[in-house]
Amino acid sequence: MQTIYVTGTHCSACKKLIERKLSAIGDVDNVEVDYESGKTMITSNRTIDKEEISKALEGMPYAQKD
Repeated sequence: MQTIYVTGTHCSACKKLIERKLSAIGDVDNVEVDYESGKTMITSNRTIDKEEISKALEGMPYAQKD
């Protein structure tokens, strides 16, 4: 499991959208977002790199914290 933090989350709609977008990345099995903290847990058989996450969130008001 990989844990990242996503900025710009504030409601359950944000949570669902981020989960859907990140779940579309190849080899991702599950995504769980806590919209209050931005904590995002990605279950995958590989490490998802920052570029893939940025591309999945492109055009939306969310970004991965450094």
